[in-house]
Amino acid sequence: MLSDAVGRVKHVSGRWIVPLMRHDPLPCRPLVAVALALGLGCGASRWLGAACGASTAAAGWAAAVAAGGAWGWLLSRGRERLAAWPLLAAVCLAGVAWGTARFDLFSAQDVAWQFQAGPAPVVVRGTVLESPRLLPSAGGRGGPQAVGPSSEFLIAIDEIRVGSRWRPASGGATVVVGGAPAALVVGSRVRVLGRGLRPAAAANPGEFDFGVRARSERRLSILRVDSWKGVRLLAGPPWWSIAAPMDRVRIWAGTTLASHLAPTRVPLASALLLGARESLPRADADDFVATGTIHVLAISGLHVGLVAAGLFGLLRGLLVPHRWASLVVAIVTGLYMLLVGAETPVVRATLLVWVACGAVGLSRRVATINSLALAAIVLLIWRPAEVFSAGAQLSFLSTGVLVGVARALPRRQVTDPIERLIERSRSPAEKWLRSSGWWLATLAISGAAVWLAGAPLVASRFHMFSPIGLIVNVVIAPLVPLAMACGFVCLLSAVVSPLVAGWFGAGCDAALAAVDAAVSVAAAVPGGHTWVAGPALWWVVGWYGLLAAACLWLRRDLLGRPTTWAVLAGAWAVVGLVSQSVASPTPGLRVVVAAVGHGCGIVVRSPLGRCLVYDAGRLGAPAAARRAMAAVLWSEGIQRVDTLVVSHADADHFNAVAELLERFDVGRILVPESFLASSSLAVADLLNAAAVQGVPVQTAEAGHSFAIDSLCRGRVLHPPPGAGSEARIGRADNESSLVLSVEAAGRRLLLTGDLEGDALRRFVASAPGACDVLVAPHHGSHTSLPADIAAATRPQYIVASGRRGRRWPEVQQAYAAAAGGVGEVLITGQAGALAVSLTAERVVVERYADGGWQQLEPPPVPLQPSPRILPDEDQRATLLGDLVSSEPMASSSNWLATYPPRRSSTPLVNP
Repeated sequence: MLSDAVGRVKHVSGRWIVPLMRHDPLPCRPLVAVALALGLGCGASRWLGAACGASTAAAGWAAAVAAGGAWGWLLSRGRERLAAWPLLAAVCLAGVAWGTARFDLFSAQDVAWQFQAGPAPVVVRGTVLESPRLLPSAGGRGGPQAVGPSSEFLIAIDEIRVGSRWRPASGGATVVVGGAPAALVVGSRVRVLGRGLRPAAAANPGEFDFGVRARSERRLSILRVDSWKGVRLLAGPPWWSIAAPMDRVRIWAGTTLASHLAPTRVPLASALLLGARESLPRADADDFVATGTIHVLAISGLHVGLVAAGLFGLLRGLLVPHRWASLVVAIVTGLYMLLVGAETPVVRATLLVWVACGAVGLSRRVATINSLALAAIVLLIWRPAEVFSAGAQLSFLSTGVLVGVARALPRRQVTDPIERLIERSRSPAEKWLRSSGWWLATLAISGAAVWLAGAPLVASRFHMFSPIGLIVNVVIAPLVPLAMACGFVCLLSAVVSPLVAGWFGAGCDAALAAVDAAVSVAAAVPGGHTWVAGPALWWVVGWYGLLAAACLWLRRDLLGRPTTWAVLAGAWAVVGLVSQSVASPTPGLRVVVAAVGHGCGIVVRSPLGRCLVYDAGRLGAPAAARRAMAAVLWSEGIQRVDTLVVSHADADHFNAVAELLERFDVGRILVPESFLASSSLAVADLLNAAAVQGVPVQTAEAGHSFAIDSLCRGRVLHPPPGAGSEARIGRADNESSLVLSVEAAGRRLLLTGDLEGDALRRFVASAPGACDVLVAPHHGSHTSLPADIAAATRPQYIVASGRRGRRWPEVQQAYAAAAGGVGEVLITGQAGALAVSLTAERVVVERYADGGWQQLEPPPVPLQPSPRILPDEDQRATLLGDLVSSEPMASSSNWLATYPPRRSSTPLVNP
């Protein structure tokens, strides 16, 4: 039986698989193997460093030296082929050591070590590394309304003041200053007086990690300065500085563009030509993201390639010899790299241009893939952490795909004499049309190949799937080079003739208007783009492994057929769909309380995978709450929110809902009646957004219940009927909070919003019943009657969504004491999000820290646990009597005025 099966497998492989395999040897590309080994080592350094600590660097260097010795020994024995393996191992181990050293090892004089306990006053001196730029506005309804613009620049610190003396120091820092950008040139020496702090680590799964980025860029400090009065210019840049004149040229170029283009197009022109995207309106930037054309705004290899190709064509048209033309192109592209900032795609493209120019000067042919590998090696030596950057990954992936497509497509050459005669007989217009058609077809095929290869990575890292990009990229492809050419000629001619500069400025303005119109129309196409949770990591890795295996093992003629790639993509998509369909749902109830600062955002996933979100907002900018909530939902694999509950009309509980409606499919929004009676502009914005998205808004009150799924139910316990009319006569929003009980698997979760004051006393007196997990009212403040509600519900876990206030320790003790010493009291704060899994057997709590979920120890259980007894009638009467004679509780605004949140502890550095 076994021999027959083996025979059948051999027969099938010989008949179907072997004919598809490559028979010719692969071309010799040694730098590709070196780049892969170095990238593998730099990638492994992050995990090895976390597991083994800083000693990984020393061990890596020692192992690399040993592998190098093995390579030399084998080479001396004439074993060249075998010697290649220890050589690659040495490169990989060197990558491990170098990546660990750059990510984990810092000077003991780094000023960041002084900010371990939080923000601290500091005075430093240093050199400006990057001139000030305007930060995107973070304000919004429900947040600070009178906050002005802020600026950001980078410095390299060399001195710190301790008392009245200056002492040597080191470290890079990001300086955030209140106010519009000042004229501060790169290379200038400054003194900065402000508050220093460390960048915050990611508090939620899937969220951008500022701490990791700071370590990757070796800038561990953030200096917050109230105004430019805290920044003093000590000296200008040195005379030999190259960055300073390039900075002045960048400022002059921005001013020149503003004088020759329409004001609405100046931000787009600055982004396209100079890489200055900070002034672009958010709505316009969102359109470019939605249509998959954001690469137009980010100075990348496309821009460098267009500059190099256009300049080389111009010089050759002026009959400049090849070698001199290549030298000029190399110099100009290098200066352009400094002008727009040395980001990874720009450096990669500039290195490729330099290699090509060197090949022209030496009259040598260039192996493009080998040149790309050389650029990767240089970048990994310069910035080893770029191996984790999605921008660097997409940059190299796109270039590699374009190189492969260029080789796979047939050359447009006419060799047959009769076809040559027919070609010569065509009219110039027909020749132009045929040539343009061929060029557009090539562009469409190349764009489709790049989109197909990069779509899984974009969906996984940016949660965006944009098929409309296949069309709109072809439409704007001729417009972008036209706008760049006119813009650069406008800048060059402005020195000589303002009239000529105005002509070309008008041409640049018209091309940019066409680009803007095409992107806006494409962004409004229904189904043109969608937000997705993204595929699993194993699926993404498998996709690129499949592409690499196809390039290595399939016949060359098969690689040039679109059907080959369509079959591979379809087959792997089926694998992903099948694995998703057979995945068993998580048993029980899963609750994730997101860390959103002073705010609330809770994701509830039922046993059958249905989703309920309770509140989504924070005090301050809604974008921060939206990023946190979207990250949590996508990390849980959720794309549809069946029910979104807004507890009450305080903006710190719902100011992110409007943006979540754009990214997720929401079934309905559930609110108390008092929410609709609110006169808040933020409430009006949410209702308008719901109407635009077609999401129904329904009201609920005590006594209502609904099925989340067949195994999970939600019950509304508060507000009582008629509370909406009370809100109209001036009752506090907090007292009308919608309290929800979620029940599944014999467990109970109680969500209380900002319930406080008289309403909370009535709720406690109504005997709400015991629960397993209580989300503390009003972010765990002292106004939430911690002793009373804990005694009435006797939870196993008490979770507060908010920051630690001054009175949090006594509130924590009150909760724990009232719960009989059984309940454990937790708070999100800056410690990280909390996840609670409730099954019939047990309740498990995890906290998100250090990039992953870490299970917390269960609370101690006494030997004779006291039963959960609900208040009897006498106790209810006593509570109600106390309610009548008690003083009114302080409102949330009074409490915040007494204990304001420490906003300085949150770095204002956007990804």
